Amino acid sequence: MVKFTLNLPMELSAIQLHKYQKYLSIVEQNKDAEDRHFLNMKSVEIFCEASLKDVKGVPAKLFSDIVFKVNTLFDTEHKLVQKFDMTDANGKTITFGFIPKLEDMSFGEFLDLESFIVDWSTMHKAMAVLYRPITNNRKGFYQIEEYEGSHKYSDIMRDAPVNVALGAMVFFYHLGSDLLDCMMSYLEGQMKDNTTLKETLAENGDGTRRFINLHQEMSQNLKKLKDSLQVSV
Repeated sequence: MVKFTLNLPMELSAIQLHKYQKYLSIVEQNKDAEDRHFLNMKSVEIFCEASLKDVKGVPAKLFSDIVFKVNTLFDTEHKLVQKFDMTDANGKTITFGFIPKLEDMSFGEFLDLESFIVDWSTMHKAMAVLYRPITNNRKGFYQIEEYEGSHKYSDIMRDAPVNVALGAMVFFYHLGSDLLDCMMSYLEGQMKDNTTLKETLAENGDGTRRFINLHQEMSQNLKKLKDSLQVSV
């Protein structure tokens, strides 16, 4: 009998975001397939870090147990995670924090988030908008790095715990239009006395009309989250 190892995750935080993105990509590619066994094998292969050949060699009863346990990890309530730690290749641990005040989000952050959070393939970029290293932490209050663009931490966020990404997506889905209306009212107020912002919007080709209607577009996009959150492994 050939021996091999399956690294069965004991909690959702042990699964990196990029693995979930990979699995969802396979689900999308096989959305019309009638054979669900293939997707079950791919879930074990990806989340348990095994080869497909080894997965096929797992005893049938044990395979069913593994799939059930993986399913159980995802079948939980996904809550917003305010802070989480990541360790780099040099062993240095960095604590990332969620944007402390969403109403203080810049227009650039808002545009990037609106673009990235509606698609799991770009969720690591959305995470780089929402979470940045904590620079100051006192008595329960903290500050995070200034936003320099999603590119700075997007690659790092591929390795972020998937429960953090799920919690953030569920958070924004449930807030929906109430949050967007609040943010857009604030940004519209800023635009009235901000010539630079008006010129920037005009240069982008959409102008003030695009700015005012942006919250409606994002509200429609956020509805797509419901389907992606219902995907089961």
